[in-house]
Amino acid sequence: MSSLFFIEPVIKRTRNGRYGNNNWFSYSPRLKRNVYLYSDLEYDHWILIENDKNIKAFCEQPLHVNEVVEGELINTIFDMWYLTNKGEHLFIEVKYASELDPLHSNYSIRSVKQIEKQKKWCQVNGYMHEVHTDHYIHKDKLLLNNLKKMMPYIDDRRQKNEMDYLKIKSFLMKVGRSKIETIEEAFHEISRHRIRDAIYNMIYEQVLCANLSEVSIGKELEVWFFE
Repeated sequence: MSSLFFIEPVIKRTRNGRYGNNNWFSYSPRLKRNVYLYSDLEYDHWILIENDKNIKAFCEQPLHVNEVVEGELINTIFDMWYLTNKGEHLFIEVKYASELDPLHSNYSIRSVKQIEKQKKWCQVNGYMHEVHTDHYIHKDKLLLNNLKKMMPYIDDRRQKNEMDYLKIKSFLMKVGRSKIETIEEAFHEISRHRIRDAIYNMIYEQVLCANLSEVSIGKELEVWFFE
């Protein structure tokens, strides 16, 4: 199954925006389609996957397994699959750590058994499997929150203002690492929204680096070219 590849989720809903208590869909520039997430934690997880350039391809809710493996019926849907740039396939289940802690009131034997079955299927079929809990997903909350604030600016369906990009690139080539506030002061003729739109897209595209794990996104954020 080395040619395994997923493009669309096996289940999805079609209402716009966030709805219910914890169901989302959002546009993915990487996939050029909407992604469908079924918890706030899955949404946060997607934000990290979307911005991880070590990941070549990914798909949410990629596969419904309903088969007998070594005498055991396995009926499960994985939360995420991705393919790394190194060619590694990884299936992921997203869970709150409390669901897997026998000493916690939220402990769920159903969740534990689900993970056991997923791991068994992956092991038999030669794929890696990981459980990504809130501890893993929220380990850098500042980075995650910054990426969540940045994502509304990232939409390849809109035409870019190439002149804005060129002006900002030229400025950074001359002065080097700069705060967004400094760039905004240098270009009074360009609105703050347009400057940040250009900068956030260049960060997403890895044209620019930024200290997203150090300061909240905004005027104090520093950006510079990849070396």
